[in-house]
Amino acid sequence: MERIPPNIKRLFWDVDKESVDVRVHRFYIIKRIMDYGNVEEVRWMMQNYTSEEIIEVVRKSRGISRKSAYFWSAYFRIPLEEVECLKEFSRIGPRPF
Repeated sequence: MERIPPNIKRLFWDVDKESVDVRVHRFYIIKRIMDYGNVEEVRWMMQNYTSEEIIEVVRKSRGISRKSAYFWSAYFRIPLEEVECLKEFSRIGPRPF
């Protein structure tokens, strides 16, 4: 198991930091860094994950903020219509019936 480095542990306030695996939990780690990471943490993300892995998170995640989604889709030149959290049904929220 490859653990997250000490300098990014602050991003994982809601879980046992020692149980977060860099490979197994990559989707979760990338999302956290996209939304809450500083320059150093983003640099670590870019060095430890491929562009394809990061782009997959941007495209598929409904859990990143709209601000992060717009930034990362522009950075990787992903068409906005391919970003799940920016689609209309993702913004509406749950409906009771």
